[in-house]
Amino acid sequence: MAVQLNYYIETYGCQMNVADTELMAGVLKRDGHRRVTDPDQADVLIVNTCAIREHAEQRVIGRIGQLNRYKRSRPELRLGVAGCVAKELGRELLDRAAHVDFVVGPDSYRQLPEILARVEHGERVVYDRFNRSEHYEDLQPYRLEKFAAWITIMRGCDKFCSYCIVPFTRGREKCRTLESVVEEITMSVADGAKEVTLLGQNVNSYCDQGRDFPDLLAAVAAVPGLARVRFTTSHPWDFTQKLVDTIGGHDNIMNHVHLPVQSGSNRILDAMKREYTCETYRRQIDMLRERIPDCALSTDIIVGFPGETEIDFEATYDLMASTRYNSAYIFIYSPRPHTPAIALADDVVPRVVAQQRLERLNDLQRSIGATYLLEKVGTTQPVLVQRPARRGRGLLSGWTEHRETAVFPGSEDMVGEIISVAIGGLSGFTLHGESVHDPRSADRYRGELNVVAG
Repeated sequence: MAVQLNYYIETYGCQMNVADTELMAGVLKRDGHRRVTDPDQADVLIVNTCAIREHAEQRVIGRIGQLNRYKRSRPELRLGVAGCVAKELGRELLDRAAHVDFVVGPDSYRQLPEILARVEHGERVVYDRFNRSEHYEDLQPYRLEKFAAWITIMRGCDKFCSYCIVPFTRGREKCRTLESVVEEITMSVADGAKEVTLLGQNVNSYCDQGRDFPDLLAAVAAVPGLARVRFTTSHPWDFTQKLVDTIGGHDNIMNHVHLPVQSGSNRILDAMKREYTCETYRRQIDMLRERIPDCALSTDIIVGFPGETEIDFEATYDLMASTRYNSAYIFIYSPRPHTPAIALADDVVPRVVAQQRLERLNDLQRSIGATYLLEKVGTTQPVLVQRPARRGRGLLSGWTEHRETAVFPGSEDMVGEIISVAIGGLSGFTLHGESVHDPRSADRYRGELNVVAG
């Protein structure tokens, strides 16, 4: 048996990286190693990285440099880089950072015990090849939160949007079997999960022996004892009436859809190789809201894509204003290696212009988002209690059905439970309230809060 090591994993990026961290932790746990939450107590440090934007990549590279201080004080410490930056840079990371011992890409987490054994013998190791047959279906993740499980149903992407590095860092699409997904979720529920989120770069393109994503979603919703089902991310290209009907037909599938539009300009969408038009996208939103009127909607938007004119930007602004998303993740275009958009460098939008456009969209979204949240004041919302609130003694924090954050008084034994909360006010973008079972009056609490419009 291998010597037991204490390991610490630091995670950057999307929910897929959170799920991959749990997967790596499961592999290491199975090999007899122990997870710690303090890098000072670790024998192995792993940085799980994101390369979706240049800023994210530079941030994790900077963090890798900072971690060298642990190696200086403890030369026997092992430092590894995992995830998308590991796949993008590979052996170059060993050349750039002499203190890094190993590099492991998204398809090689199963090899972690072998990697650590080789490092123990003085090697510096790179495992970064794609593996079309690696689904990790037989590996049990080590959950960070037992009551909310991230479930990866597919890996990679075949869309090849012109700005996106994902196909180059995570490879082509490959889907797990429907049965393996349902089995993992059944085990998670038995272990205490109340909510699961199905993950994929584009869950809508899931397919297993003729069974599509709505089929999988319905099978997951039928798992006994599962209170909440979510999924992300969807691509408009594959967003269908069948999917909408499946969401609307199951009470435990949350009425919350993340549907990235990226731009409101058909010209820019074409340059992005998104394969849909704004008109098609608007019809999909109409289809969704006709079937599920109270469905929360979120999106991703890129401003400053090469060649984006003021007319293109105004089209995006108008789409946001008319669609009225509950929330939006808005970013300035970031050139990524290997992507076709790199060839458009001569048409770059000045950074100051892109920043102004970003600020305009953020201002618009803050106003729209605050309006949605204010509509929740005076209502009672079921909240999945996530953890003690970061601020405020005796307060808990959790998620509503629309994935809004709600804070209310309560004891820590309520963590992991779904509690009815009377929403009494709004502070910033956080809902405040009280459990309806709490003897203190929600009316009193409403009077204490400063309700703002954003």
